Amino acid sequence: MNEHYLFAAFTALVCLPLSLALAAAGLPVTSAVLLVNPPKRVKVFRDKYGQQTATLCLLAGLVAAVGIGAGAALVQKGFPAVASFWLGWPLPVMPLAAALVLAAGLALVFRAAWQALKDKRLAHAVIGCASTAAAWGFGYMFLAFLRHFVLSAAEPGADPSFFLPPLESSSWLLLGLSLPLSLALAGAYSTLYLIYRRDKDDFGRDYYNFALKLASKWALFSTFAALAALAGIFARIWPLVRDLPVRPFFFWGEGVALVCLLMACTLWGLVIRNQNPLRLKLHCVAACLLAVAGLSGLMYANVKFFIG
Repeated sequence: MNEHYLFAAFTALVCLPLSLALAAAGLPVTSAVLLVNPPKRVKVFRDKYGQQTATLCLLAGLVAAVGIGAGAALVQKGFPAVASFWLGWPLPVMPLAAALVLAAGLALVFRAAWQALKDKRLAHAVIGCASTAAAWGFGYMFLAFLRHFVLSAAEPGADPSFFLPPLESSSWLLLGLSLPLSLALAGAYSTLYLIYRRDKDDFGRDYYNFALKLASKWALFSTFAALAALAGIFARIWPLVRDLPVRPFFFWGEGVALVCLLMACTLWGLVIRNQNPLRLKLHCVAACLLAVAGLSGLMYANVKFFIG
């Protein structure tokens, strides 16, 4: 098999747990904002949606942790130099582990305290938002460490400035892309979970029509923000890459991402506009798959440029 096809297939495989991790990071805040001053006519629906998506956050995070952990074990075995960097003590492993544990702990409290804090909705919302903030903080630190590794592959303790990339660093653009993608994938996977739970949690057709539209709105409008960030990344990097051998791989990877995300947006738009979105289950499944494919295209293009 051509090495580029093999690399693309490997990237797509890696993006499955990565997409779940991004979704798990964004899900608490998509639930938490619904707790703040909800209209009476949809308060019950919002609470049910929040509980279901908070549960999905824990499940997605668990599956992502298993997948990423397995991948990390393979990297440690096959690339000991890479593993020695990422497992260096106290940096970068300690702050990454602390952020991850904090995000997971807050997500667990957020879901477990749903009934106990039903009369303290603002405090409950703060816990959910804090969980997402900790997860996004983990993402920021990972990108900062990755930049340091790509530029020097030196021991992290030798240069503490990697915590704050310079303003012109592409790390900020990648962070600006990953945050809305996190919310978009949270909405995308929520639609699948709602479809899966339709017969198990029989909350009624009206609820599931409401919830599918709500999840699709999260996915659609967050993807619009991600596309804006994607345009910024392309405009920034293309002048640097157009004369390099990696040019076609970067161009087609970004192109695949753009097409897949636009197609996903079209499907989510149809779900939102439909009076009975439960009839459009295949649209939701296809849109989620397209979103993951778009993430794979982004990963392929940027890994080829920054690392390959």
